[in-house]
Amino acid sequence: MQIADKGTRQGETPQRDTSASAPREVDSSELLGSSGQLVIHHEQRRYVLRRTKSGKLILNA
Repeated sequence: MQIADKGTRQGETPQRDTSASAPREVDSSELLGSSGQLVIHHEQRRYVLRRTKSGKLILNA
C-alpha cells in the first residue's frame, strides 16, 4: 500500500523545493557507484568517501 505525502495525491511524486536555500539531495549509490567509493578534491586536499562492509559511510582525508 502506498501512502501519499502531505499535499500529494496517491501515485504522484512529491515536488522538491528547488529554491537556492534547499540543499541538494543525491542518493549515495549515485555518488559511490559500483566501486563503493568517491574521491573528492576540496581546497587542495583529497578525500575518499566510501561505504563500509556494514553499509555506513566514512570520509577520510
